Amino acid sequence: MLTPKIIPVSLNKTTPRDVPENFSNRMLAVLLVLVLSACAGPGPGSAPEQVQIQDARALFALGSYEAAAEAWQQQALDAEPRLADALWISAADAWLLAGNPANATDALRWVDRDALTPADASRLGLVLADFALRNNRPDEAELLLRAAQKNLPSASRQRYDSLSARLTQLISTPGSKEVSEAARISSAMPYYDPGKAIELIRSLEGVSSGELAIRADNPRGDRQLTGWLDLTLVIRKNLVVPDGVAAAINDWKLRHPYHTLTVQQALDIWLRYRQLFIPPQKVAVLLPQSGGLHSAGEAIRDGLMSAYLDNPGGAEILFFATGDDEQSAISGYFNALDAGADWIIGPLKKESVEAMLNLAGMSTPVLALNELPVNFVSIPGLSGQVTGLSLSQDVEAASVARQALEAGYRQALVMAPEDPWGERMAATFESEFLQGDGEIIAATRYLESENDHTAALERVLKIDESKARKDRLQNTLQMTLEFEPVHRQDVDVIFLAASSSQAKLIRPQLKFHEAGDIPVYATSRIYTGQPDPTGNQDLDGIRFPAAPWQLTHPSEADIPNFVSIRHGSRSALFALGQDAWNLLPWLSLMHQDPDFMFPGQSGYYRSARGEALQREPAWAEFKSGRPVPLSPQDQ
Repeated sequence: MLTPKIIPVSLNKTTPRDVPENFSNRMLAVLLVLVLSACAGPGPGSAPEQVQIQDARALFALGSYEAAAEAWQQQALDAEPRLADALWISAADAWLLAGNPANATDALRWVDRDALTPADASRLGLVLADFALRNNRPDEAELLLRAAQKNLPSASRQRYDSLSARLTQLISTPGSKEVSEAARISSAMPYYDPGKAIELIRSLEGVSSGELAIRADNPRGDRQLTGWLDLTLVIRKNLVVPDGVAAAINDWKLRHPYHTLTVQQALDIWLRYRQLFIPPQKVAVLLPQSGGLHSAGEAIRDGLMSAYLDNPGGAEILFFATGDDEQSAISGYFNALDAGADWIIGPLKKESVEAMLNLAGMSTPVLALNELPVNFVSIPGLSGQVTGLSLSQDVEAASVARQALEAGYRQALVMAPEDPWGERMAATFESEFLQGDGEIIAATRYLESENDHTAALERVLKIDESKARKDRLQNTLQMTLEFEPVHRQDVDVIFLAASSSQAKLIRPQLKFHEAGDIPVYATSRIYTGQPDPTGNQDLDGIRFPAAPWQLTHPSEADIPNFVSIRHGSRSALFALGQDAWNLLPWLSLMHQDPDFMFPGQSGYYRSARGEALQREPAWAEFKSGRPVPLSPQDQ
C-alpha cells in the first residue's frame, strides 16, 4: 500500500461564507477519498490525471477556489480536447468564486463551445450566468439559467440553485423586475402581436432611459430582447416631438436586422403607444383674477388655452378665480372638487400652493405653478401626483453657474444689486459654482438707484490699485508718466445679476474699463421679452437663459396678438401656460423615468428631487440687439 497522499489546503484563502457548515465531516470525507485514491494506485481505470482531477475537486469542495482553478488549468493544458474543455469550464467557475473574473475570462477563451457535450454546455451556461449577474444583467442571466437547466449535471445543482437565488435577489432591484417581465413577453411573442407589444413597452415604463440604453447595448444578451429594449428607448425619445421618429426607427432596424419586427410594425407600436398618453378628462385651473399676480395669471391662462385648442384630447377645462390671499386658493380648490375635477393646475402664488398642499385629505392630483415647499413629501396615495412647475430664478441662477462651468470657466467675478433678490442670485450662483470646483475670485454689489458704477467696477477689477501704483511711481520719479490702467487678469467669467435697464448701463462700463472681452452670463431678467434690436445693442455678448418660445419668436411680427403677452414682456409666462397643459399626459412617465425629457416652450423639463420638475432653459446670446441661440462651441 502506498503512503497516503495528503493535499495541503490553504485555509486562509477561504472566507467564513464559503466554508460548509459540516466542514469537519466533509474534511474527513475528502481526506478519506484521497487516501483511498492513493492506496489504489494508478492501476486500470485510475489514471494519474483522474487522481489530479479528484484533488482539484477536493480543493473546490473545501472552498479553496483559487487553488482548485490553478489545478484544473494545469491539468487542462495536458488533457485531450474533450476533457480539456470541461476542465477549463471548471477552472473558470472556480476563478469566479475566488473573486477573479479576469482569470475566469481568460480560461473561457480556451473552450471550444461548438464541441461541448450537453452537460458541459449547461455548466458553461452557469458560468456565463454568473458573469451576467455580476454585470447587473438579470435578463441575460435568466435566459442562460433556463437553458442550462435542461442538461444540468447533478453535481452542478447546488451551483444552479445559488445563481437562481442571486437572480431572484437582483430582480428585486429597480428596473430588473421590469426587464425580466419584458423578457418573458418577448420570448412568448415569435411574431408581431400588437397587444403583447404594447404590454411589453408598458412593462418597461419603470426602467429609466439610462438603464434601457445600458441593457440594450449588451452584446451577449438575447437579440430579440435587446432589440425590444432599444426600441422602447427610441419610442420614448420620440414621444413628445414625433418629427424624427421615422428616421430613428429606420436606424433602430439597421442596428437589429434580425429582430422580429419590421420598420412598419415598429412605427405602428410607436403610434399605438403614443395614443395612450392623453390629458385628464376634467381639469380645473386656479389662477389669480385679481391682485398683484392678475396680469401674470392672464398670460398663463392665454398660453394654456392656446395649447388646449391645439390638443384638447376630449378634455374639459374649468377656471376658478383666486386672489392675493391663501383662502381664495383653498376656496377655488374645493369649488374644483365640487365640479368633479380629476386634475388641478395651479395655484400660482407660492403661499397659496403651500396652503393648499397642507389641506387634510387632499386626494386630487395637482400641477402647482410655483415651487413646492421645501422637503415636501406627498401624502400616501398621491405619490408622484403633486408636481411643481415654475420659472424659479433661484434655480435659474444655479443653471447659469452650471452652464458657465460646462463652457470651461473656473474663475468668476460676481456682480449683483444690493437688495434681497440680488443677494439670493449671488448666493445661489456662488454655491453652485463652488460645488463644480469653480472659484469666486471677487464679488461686488451695486445700487439699483445709481447709473454710474465706475467706483464699484474699478474696485472689483482692481483698476484702482493699478492707478495707485501709477501715482506712487510718478511721485518716486517726480515726473508725469504715460499710463493705461490695467484690470485684473485672474477672472475668466462674470456673473451679472441685473435687470435689463441696469445691464444696459453696466455692460458698456465693463467695455470702457477694458473688461469687455471677459464673457458675461446673466439671468433671464436682462431680457424684457420685447424684441428691440436697437435698444438692446448695449447687451451684445451677454449670455443668458431664455424660454425656447422667445427664441422661436424673435421679432415683434412673430408674437401672437394677445393683450396679456404685452408685446412679449409676458412671453415666458405665456409659454409656461402652454407647458402646463402639454405636460399633463407625460407626468406619470416623467416621474418614473428621471431621464425622460419634456421639450417645452418655457424650458426643457425632467423629474427632479421629490415631486418638482427641473427646468433647463434654452441658452441665448445677444447679437446686434437680438437674442439668438448660443452657439454649440460656447455651450
